[in-house]
Amino acid sequence: MLKTAGLDWTVEKIPTYAQIDGNQVYSGHDALVRSIDNKVLDVVPNSWHHMQNLDAFEFFNEFVHAGDMSMNTAGSLKGGQIVWALAKVDDDFEILNGDKVEPYLLFSNPHEYGKCIDIRFTAIRVVCNNTLTMALGATSDMVVRLNHRRTFDGDLVKRTLGVAHTKMSTYKE
Repeated sequence: MLKTAGLDWTVEKIPTYAQIDGNQVYSGHDALVRSIDNKVLDVVPNSWHHMQNLDAFEFFNEFVHAGDMSMNTAGSLKGGQIVWALAKVDDDFEILNGDKVEPYLLFSNPHEYGKCIDIRFTAIRVVCNNTLTMALGATSDMVVRLNHRRTFDGDLVKRTLGVAHTKMSTYKE
């Protein structure tokens, strides 16, 4: 799915410099550079921890292999600055005569300063900027947001979402 969605590239942090009186001086910031075309996605502080697209997709492996979810859609926006992956949770339910609710797990991985990694349960099937904006803007207690000041801890997120998955059952009821 990573390859099909055109997201099979990496991001490298490259130091940036200013030319001052003929000398190159490190700026204290790094450029996030996409591997396939050397496009600068953003400039971030050197303490910023980037997450690779592959790592975001691998987050779903345990759930997909267990048969609890299936990968549904993935994509990128703003020239690769925002990457998302969406898995359909195998737990549909019906509210009223044929009004079916399909839960999804959304993983938004921004390669953009000021944006956080966002993992959440949603009933919105993300396919474009509008649906991603709606899903990320929805108020929910079934969400985990992580800034880029530390390395991503998938186990922590899974433990937190395990509690949130219980809340999904309450929501269903």
